[in-house]
Amino acid sequence: MDVREMPVEDGELEYVSATGVRERGPLGRLWPVRFESVRTERRFPAFRGQGNWCGWYRSATCGGHVGYESWLERDRLVLLDFDPLVTGLASQPFRLS
Repeated sequence: MDVREMPVEDGELEYVSATGVRERGPLGRLWPVRFESVRTERRFPAFRGQGNWCGWYRSATCGGHVGYESWLERDRLVLLDFDPLVTGLASQPFRLS
């Protein structure tokens, strides 16, 4: 089954809350979670000879740093940060299964 065809009730999210508690549940129940306030689900790999540049972007929208794994992601963060309709940004906030 294609992910786009999967009913919302079938998708499960897993994330770590700001207090460090691992949460898991169906997308339908976790829809109201503000993922810009949860911990990053995984670290960004960094090693010598890496073909991409990881880093942290200082966002005015969320008042903190948002991680990126490539310059393309960083450029998109900049565009989103200047969009007045965007109210939050998050990087790797959850796992989807």
